[in-house]
Amino acid sequence: MAITKMVAVTIAGKIQQFEQVVDRYVYGRDIHLEDAMYVLGAKKKLRNFADGVHYEAVVKSASEIIELAGIDVGAHTDEVDMSLDNMKGFLEEINTRIENEKLKAQELLAQIEKNNKIRDSLDNIKELDTDLSRLESMRFIQVRYGHLPQSGYRMLETYLSDMNMVFIKTGGDSQTVWGLYFAPASEIQKVDEIFTSLYFVPVSLPKDVGGTPEEIQAQMILKNKELNEEMVRLGKETRTLIEGLEDKIAAIYNTASKRQKFNEVRAAAVHSHDFFYIVGWMSEKDAKALDREMSDDDSIILFYSEDPENLKGIVSPPTKLKNNIIFRPFEMFVKMYGLPSYNEIDPTPLLAVTYILFFGMMFGDFGQSAIFVILGFLIYKIKHMELARIIGICGISGMIFGILYGSVFGKEDIIKGILPPMDNIQTLLISTVAIGAVIIVLSMILKIRNTASAKEYGEMLFGQNGISGLVFYISLILLALNIVLALGLPNVVFIVLMAVSFLCIYMHEPLSDLIKGKKGWLPKDPMYYVQSLFEMVEVLLSYFSNTISFLRIGAFAIVHVGMMMAVEMLAGSGGVGTIIVTVLGNILVMILEGLVVGIQVLRLEYYEMFSRYFTGNGRLFVSVRDK
Repeated sequence: MAITKMVAVTIAGKIQQFEQVVDRYVYGRDIHLEDAMYVLGAKKKLRNFADGVHYEAVVKSASEIIELAGIDVGAHTDEVDMSLDNMKGFLEEINTRIENEKLKAQELLAQIEKNNKIRDSLDNIKELDTDLSRLESMRFIQVRYGHLPQSGYRMLETYLSDMNMVFIKTGGDSQTVWGLYFAPASEIQKVDEIFTSLYFVPVSLPKDVGGTPEEIQAQMILKNKELNEEMVRLGKETRTLIEGLEDKIAAIYNTASKRQKFNEVRAAAVHSHDFFYIVGWMSEKDAKALDREMSDDDSIILFYSEDPENLKGIVSPPTKLKNNIIFRPFEMFVKMYGLPSYNEIDPTPLLAVTYILFFGMMFGDFGQSAIFVILGFLIYKIKHMELARIIGICGISGMIFGILYGSVFGKEDIIKGILPPMDNIQTLLISTVAIGAVIIVLSMILKIRNTASAKEYGEMLFGQNGISGLVFYISLILLALNIVLALGLPNVVFIVLMAVSFLCIYMHEPLSDLIKGKKGWLPKDPMYYVQSLFEMVEVLLSYFSNTISFLRIGAFAIVHVGMMMAVEMLAGSGGVGTIIVTVLGNILVMILEGLVVGIQVLRLEYYEMFSRYFTGNGRLFVSVRDK
């Protein structure tokens, strides 16, 4: 059983010593808190603690500064003796300085961007050997600088002789013409309107700097260099400010986090006039260790642990999965379906083993699977993605089956396999159906165990996945084998077992009521029997369809070979093109088939296995230490 055994714990002490007890015995422990009022409220005159002081804002503010400065909180374990207001004031002062420096940096960036625009705008007149400030200062002549489309420029050429203005082309390309136009101040408005109709886009000439365009561009480059140096200086000042206060910032974060967790414990606890009570769940090992630690402490009035069954009517134990390093990544798939209840068997080990096995059988290629192994474990090392580790583990299985199939990047002439899919189609398909039948039987056995643990004896005895369903399914398989293989066993035995178990499944609900001691357990409504008969047809079909569904394992092994044969045909023989098509074909097959196989295996896990024995109605163990 890969679920940690839990015990219910209750810690009680004098109310004046609440924080000391929480600090010493609760904070940082692997304990899942329960609402003590819900568990104990009906037994004693208890009440909740008053709402405590909240430190979320301080924790958030300190976290942002820590992230900005890259402070390693783990290297700082000190705490500070500061009030909430003092913590807020200290952090606000730092944040104010940081924000002020951010605003200054934004202003500098805006100025740099403005200078870059001025520099870029002068590119089309940089050959002009004229001081632009003199152009702007002319009294009787006005100047405009900008660009217009080639079509507008062609129209302008027809109007030039009739207009009291001069246009000087300074640059452009096939789409646009850049230039300057000059006109008397008395007629500039009329000329501007004409140029606007020609889609002229004016660009402002710099007014606060003098010199030729080339000189102004040089000035902009120099100014931006100075502005960038100023930004670097501001950044250094910010880092210097934070570096000098790293210890205090980390200490504030530690203190605020701790006090906030105290509030979470306070919110779950209750108290009477003199005593406080904290209720939660711990692993049996941790509870015994805590019991030994508390044994000599007079500040603890009461500490006891109970078997989970004693509190089951009030609150069910949370589930804490416990799996080895190989199976642990597959907990992700289990949690996607639902968390096992405390009294259920953790399906992770079975899911892991079958997922690895099925993936390898369906994607049996030594070369491509080796790529999965390398990429999977490399991505896991860099990104710590559990899915990447699953890909790496499944890749190992694919490599093993690749050797059995004799397939290396789709080629079957590099190593000699003992079970080439195309030469053993019938064997593969029959084997996968047989594996499916074994898996379904195992799923039913697990269902029987889970229902027995939950004391659901009706479901255990008469359910379609209980003892009756198991007897029916095994009898049906043995009858089929006896007929097909001519084993010589008496068919009547299997037929009788099938008939009795069929009847038990058919009368599942009434028989369950009977063993519970309910009166009037036999339905009197004839429609019940008609409805149950239709449900039995569905049950029989599910036995057949679930078993046949495992054919996809062998089918995908054959499909993989077919896809690689197609790649080989497209690649041809010899030349660079062959190499390119072979590489791209392998990549495409790895992506498409790898994705499809991963999904199909997960479908087998969920629909053919989990649906038979796993409810997934558990609740997650949430430790105070991890909050």
